[in-house]
Amino acid sequence: MRAVDIVSNLYQAYAERDIEGALAHCAEDVVFRWIADPRQSRHAGTAHGKQEFLSRLLALDDDFEYRHFVPVEIVDGGDKVAAQVEIHMTRRATGEEFIMRTADFWTVRDGEIVEMVEYYDTALAASVF
Repeated sequence: MRAVDIVSNLYQAYAERDIEGALAHCAEDVVFRWIADPRQSRHAGTAHGKQEFLSRLLALDDDFEYRHFVPVEIVDGGDKVAAQVEIHMTRRATGEEFIMRTADFWTVRDGEIVEMVEYYDTALAASVF
């Protein structure tokens, strides 16, 4: 399976809220880097390994309702994949609705995701986290 298909499948499973299934093609030692100031979000930083990545995603799911998850554009760069994603969210604690846009960069080796780096609107995150 091509890297772009692996990433597309991950997004599809994640959009359907199958969080564990979304990570089916992640390496056990996958690295997830959420680029942000940790003072703005407790979720910022690096997760090492599939279980830590899953824990981070489940924690986000506890904090936010994902109403709509849309990969707006996915760029196929062979074993490197880039995506622009739009996420319609509601903060569970306040009921505040907002749209978060992210830029995701994936690295796939031997059919497994080995790294994901995500950038997002830190000013928006600071206002809702």
